[in-house]
Amino acid sequence: MPLLRQILVTIALLLAGLAGWMVLSPFPGRLVLESGLPLPESVRQLVADLSPEATEPVGATRRGPNGNAAVPLVVVDRAVPAVTRDRLRAIGTGEAVRTVAVRPDVGGILAQIGIRSGDAVEAGAVLAVLQNDTERVAVDRARLALDAAEDQLRRYRSLSQNSSITTVQLDEVARVRDAAALDLQAAEIALAKRNVVAPISGRVGLVDLDIGALVDSSTVVATVDDRSRIKVNFNVPEGFASELALGQSVEAQPTTRSGRVYAGTVSAIDSRLDEASRTLRTEALVENEEDALRPGMSFSVEIAFPGQSYLGVSPLAIQWERAGPFVWVVENEAVRKAPIRIVERNVDRVLMASDEVAENATVVSEGVQQLREGLKVRVQAPVEVPPAPASPEEAVPSAAAEPAGGRRAEVRP
Repeated sequence: MPLLRQILVTIALLLAGLAGWMVLSPFPGRLVLESGLPLPESVRQLVADLSPEATEPVGATRRGPNGNAAVPLVVVDRAVPAVTRDRLRAIGTGEAVRTVAVRPDVGGILAQIGIRSGDAVEAGAVLAVLQNDTERVAVDRARLALDAAEDQLRRYRSLSQNSSITTVQLDEVARVRDAAALDLQAAEIALAKRNVVAPISGRVGLVDLDIGALVDSSTVVATVDDRSRIKVNFNVPEGFASELALGQSVEAQPTTRSGRVYAGTVSAIDSRLDEASRTLRTEALVENEEDALRPGMSFSVEIAFPGQSYLGVSPLAIQWERAGPFVWVVENEAVRKAPIRIVERNVDRVLMASDEVAENATVVSEGVQQLREGLKVRVQAPVEVPPAPASPEEAVPSAAAEPAGGRRAEVRP
């Protein structure tokens, strides 16, 4: 007798639990009604009363108190035009706008060094002097010879006025005078070559030579850098080659001096791409008025390009399935599925491309879990979307971007 009572209590508890499950979920009621068991009509009616949704077909909308279908409420967003951030980031190397390794024209021994490491020099300044005793003697000898030739020429001209000499003799003396003048000019040139002068204005690098050192035409006496402007060399991917132009604005930031950005312009573009890297060698000039930059520094270079226009929606509106991403578009109070292609992800917007989503189309951003194709919905007032940025520079930086659309390239040499 106690065993029978225990069995009856267990069965009663199981039936009570099943009834509670039917009230909370239509699944057990639908399972019972569709099982094919020979249940009495009173049992079927009891199951239907406990779980009304069990009698409705799968996917049917829940009925409201008045018997009408309850239309789900969704929050929508507008697919408004937005501009991609087409920016190029590359690593470049700085060079002086002009650099000259100064070498002497002739060989000899250094007699004087007129500069120190790091000095600023002007074009034509004497950097060093080679021993020039022989050349100075040659100049003096040539000057004496020229004076003698000019004195003889003056005497012959006086004699020619009295017809004491012929014209041929006068011409011969004039040629001797001209030859002496050329000899003096050659001696002065040889003497001037004993001076090593700066061909450009700039800063002198380290001077490693001392007085008495023997130099020749292959010896670098000093290196002069004109660093009033810095020339930054970097490589541009071929995808941006057609949009690159002379005079285009760039931003260069030294990698070791974060926080300071220098404005510059594209000054030179190579005529062909490198076949190995498929990049285009490009130069940009950056002003260096404060002389804070040095040749050889590495720079992070950024160039902004005009972005392409796409439709931007809220990130919550993007849904995924096996075929790819899609959005729910609201038309005539009903929703339809529209496949899309993601172009770029920003912090607050996702730029997409789709042939099935028109500009300013209404897309569902919240309440997407209960939607299906053709379902009627109630729309909450759309959220106001701020206007799209007018240029790529105004866009908010993104942590990640899709490679299919907005082009953000980072190039390292």
